[in-house]
Amino acid sequence: MLQLMIKDLYIQKKSAYFAPLLLLGFFLSKQKEVSMGNASIENVVFGLSVGFIAYFMTMYSNFNTGESERLQNRLILSLPVSRWEVIQAKYLMIAVWWVISYITYFILIFLLNYVFNLLPQLSIGLHGTLLSFCFAYLLSSVFYPIHFKFGYRTSSLVGILLFFLITSSLGKLLGTNSGISIVLQNHPILSIAIVSLAVSSLSYFLSGKIFAKTDF
Repeated sequence: MLQLMIKDLYIQKKSAYFAPLLLLGFFLSKQKEVSMGNASIENVVFGLSVGFIAYFMTMYSNFNTGESERLQNRLILSLPVSRWEVIQAKYLMIAVWWVISYITYFILIFLLNYVFNLLPQLSIGLHGTLLSFCFAYLLSSVFYPIHFKFGYRTSSLVGILLFFLITSSLGKLLGTNSGISIVLQNHPILSIAIVSLAVSSLSYFLSGKIFAKTDF
């Protein structure tokens, strides 16, 4: 399984490592909101940003046309690995892409903060880090079952739409006094972690079932 994970690192397109640059306009346009000193807003923005970068890298590592992906899977399955091991490697790689995203995000923040003086210093702690990990798995877990069932193009589009849906929905939800809003504000890490764990677990088993039944 380790070799399958290393394979994903090798085949990852070099342009994917510049994914944080996609957020440059977002940083500049949201500078005032992020710099209001509201720790909750900073953590959510940080979590969504790193989570989306990790999702982008996960998505891009699976970039293939339908025919080339079938040939690649046929080659992989000719090796002494099971189909479930292929799925396990894919889901473990989400954590690897998250680590890389986390590092590259801070490189971008450093450049914007200290080199170009475009952003104020953000106080990101453990809460923001945990949120980013949860969002990375949440977005990527939506991607994989759709990817194995309908292909790369459909799954990548759904994942990007989901990111913008979560971004807009959280902002509106936190501005209300509903029960869900109160729970999110009082227990943001626990709430997102439970949702991410549930979605990731369901996604893992769905992906495994779909991949196990697919004829390559």
